[in-house]
Amino acid sequence: MAVSQILLPQRVPRVSSTYSTRKRRRVSVASLDLGQDLARPLVPETPVEEINGDRFVTVRTSTSLPLNITPRTNRIAKAFGLVDDRVLSPTDSPSLFSDRCFRSLLRRSASELFSTSRAASLLSAKANLGARNHFVLALDGPGMSTDLFASPMAWSHTNCIGVAFKYDVYFQNLESRAVVHLCRSSLSDGTVHSIDWSGKAKPYLLALGTTVGDVRVIDAEKRMQLVGWVDGGHGMGGMHWNGDVLAVGRTGGNVTLFDIRMQAEIARIMGHKRRVHGVKWSVDGRHLATGDDSGIVHIWDHRASDLLTTGDKNIRMKHKGPVKALSWSPWQHGLLATGGGSPDGEIHIWNTGKLVPSPAPMHTISLQTTITSLHWSHHCKELLSTHGSSWAVPQTNVHPVANPSAVGAENSLAVHSYPSCQRIVNIKAHSAPVGHSCMAPDGCSVFTVSPKEETIKMFRVWSAPDDKEKNEGSDMTLRSTIR
Repeated sequence: MAVSQILLPQRVPRVSSTYSTRKRRRVSVASLDLGQDLARPLVPETPVEEINGDRFVTVRTSTSLPLNITPRTNRIAKAFGLVDDRVLSPTDSPSLFSDRCFRSLLRRSASELFSTSRAASLLSAKANLGARNHFVLALDGPGMSTDLFASPMAWSHTNCIGVAFKYDVYFQNLESRAVVHLCRSSLSDGTVHSIDWSGKAKPYLLALGTTVGDVRVIDAEKRMQLVGWVDGGHGMGGMHWNGDVLAVGRTGGNVTLFDIRMQAEIARIMGHKRRVHGVKWSVDGRHLATGDDSGIVHIWDHRASDLLTTGDKNIRMKHKGPVKALSWSPWQHGLLATGGGSPDGEIHIWNTGKLVPSPAPMHTISLQTTITSLHWSHHCKELLSTHGSSWAVPQTNVHPVANPSAVGAENSLAVHSYPSCQRIVNIKAHSAPVGHSCMAPDGCSVFTVSPKEETIKMFRVWSAPDDKEKNEGSDMTLRSTIR
């Protein structure tokens, strides 16, 4: 009987296992005797053990990794989160927090609770001026007074910017861009030294003072003079409105109060011995702050008609240089910021509600740069300052500068947070000293003027809480002339 011969194929086909639908397992052929092998079912030599566990949470082993060999290794492992009581485990019960971890969580929760909200940070100069870092409007202003103690610019509540050029006063409506020539003083009256718009009740009234001491009040709508006071021999310093009362600083050290309803001088404040550069009423109109050429700052109580910083009180608020920059806080009663010129270069922040003999300022910001103007923000706790020339020692490898905050403050516009007094924004406003600045009626923008550069620039510094005036052209830089 002939024995049939089985011919083996040249390639052995792969056999797929039926025990797994996810992976193909390789099956090893133990013998080429197909008759014997095909008689029994094929099974893998080493079956795969499947564990029904969570593949995202690792099961903690009975023995830990050798991360606690040395204390230093332990610290490094804890810093990177490799060793902790709070490792997730499906079998182990959660361990109790240590006192240190509990206190750490409490501190973190408290810091998040008292941290500044995102809505408040959007009002800050850091989110506005710091992000833009550029002016939004520039006006050519040739012929302005080169005296850095002059106040040749003011911003009205009707959004008109008034500027004095030697003997002439112009104003521009920033909404219509119309430029109006308001008045001109004679040669005998001297050049215009200071101007200031009246408050919300009568925003169309503009007061001006000349270098010889003449004071006039002009109706900008009717373009006519309402009243004028002549005070020969007493030159002009700063001026500021409080309702119907106008306070005017004089070169002899006096401060004169005029009432437009009576069209006469109603009071004269005696206390300074040098020229009064800075004059600023408080927001509630109860107190008047004045600063003179010798660095003395006085506070006058309007209701009591008496100085709070003279006489038997022996209260002296003083800088080491002339004081022109003054600003009252709109959100904290009695908070006053004063800035000194060369060689002082400091910003002092006072609590005038708690004046004592020989008072010391609550905060001092040393900049080694002339401070020409100050403005508190209406919407957040920040203080803006403008600067002239600087005498800070340049930083070198051999002799580092003593005060890093003074670096870069020359001819700049800076914003400081309160009460930390840290400078959060600093930009180069002009190529020459900034002589003066004024704030917009909405408290968001500031105009700066540099007489030597003959340029006036507007900067968007803050945002109001209900500010919805964002438009496509808000980031465009405009340039024009005001005369």
